[in-house]
Amino acid sequence: MESPLNPTDVRRAAMDLLARREHGVEELKLKLKRRFGREEDFETIAMEQLQRLVDEDLLSDARFSAAMVRQLINKGIGPRRLDGELRGKGIEQSWQDCAASADLEVDWHQQAQQVYGRKFPQPIMKHSPDDRRREWGKRARFMQYRGFEPEHFMGLINDASGNID
Repeated sequence: MESPLNPTDVRRAAMDLLARREHGVEELKLKLKRRFGREEDFETIAMEQLQRLVDEDLLSDARFSAAMVRQLINKGIGPRRLDGELRGKGIEQSWQDCAASADLEVDWHQQAQQVYGRKFPQPIMKHSPDDRRREWGKRARFMQYRGFEPEHFMGLINDASGNID
């Protein structure tokens, strides 16, 4: 016969994860579910322990989202992709709210320029118009994938390509 799930084990596992880095409530619940999900009464015990950690201010979605936004901005992720990354971790706030709570101000044009310059240090040097268009599209798709708005990077690509006729 299996022993029942011990709330102390769930709390200890949660604390071990929190000792490594900040987590959001949903992310931590998912990790605990991977470990204890087959156990009877997991949902009830996990929610009680997570709420206790929130009440003790050891677990905070606001701290987690602010840290995540700061980290993603430092990695060169743009504003469009930030919201998707936050939603993927169970955070409902927009990146603007998270950045405001962390006192982050971002110049997206400068950020886009840094990301673009690291990835594409050379101007477009293709000779045929088709090759220039292809390279222009490649650069635009990269910047869109990174989450930047067209107004953040279109000037950079146009400056690098001259005229894409």
